[in-house]
Amino acid sequence: MEWLPDEGVRSLAKYLVPDEEHLVFVMRRHWVILAEPIATAIGSTILMILLVVVLAHSSAAVFVLVVAWLAVIGRSGYHLMEWRDSWFGSTQRRLMLTYGLITHKVAMMPLEKVTDMSYARSPAGQMLGYGEFVLESAGQDQALRSVTFIAHPDQTYRLLLATMFGLKSVKPAPEPDPVSPVSPPEIEPETAQLENFPWEERIGDFLAEDEPTLRLAPPKGDS
Repeated sequence: MEWLPDEGVRSLAKYLVPDEEHLVFVMRRHWVILAEPIATAIGSTILMILLVVVLAHSSAAVFVLVVAWLAVIGRSGYHLMEWRDSWFGSTQRRLMLTYGLITHKVAMMPLEKVTDMSYARSPAGQMLGYGEFVLESAGQDQALRSVTFIAHPDQTYRLLLATMFGLKSVKPAPEPDPVSPVSPPEIEPETAQLENFPWEERIGDFLAEDEPTLRLAPPKGDS
């Protein structure tokens, strides 16, 4: 089983958020989805041949039969091309389903919105190898609720659960980096500041001034 075929990756890559999402798997839905169109085309071909032999004398009837047969073959070809252009895939954030040939549509379901997912395989699905996923969200109608005809259902189910659990798992908070203790600045004691103060230099500077800032007037004698 190739989980990331090149054609499917190219088809879904244009819908991804750049640098935010990466594809986990991409696949087409099971080929059994084409069983009815192919069976109808084969049955109509056999019936058309028989009727043409019986109604060979009537050109108008043969013309109508050929036109009807071409319409059935065209319908089968349309379903075949639509199947080839439809992809189901998942990123680490959401499920995606692209479908539609004339009107191309993209349905998606965020994985964080999925509250429950049921997985069912009918008897025919168990024999032919396909299943159905039904996704439930918290009281909301999502564009992608049911995906039918899932190929390789068991492997896809396990891979999808692993993706969902990986998204919803709570990672422990990183431990803070060890920080080296910062010692407070050393404060010189007040006594040491007084001892280291340059008293002699300051007093010498004060006495060396030409003009003192304070003069005392001489005392006056008695008149």
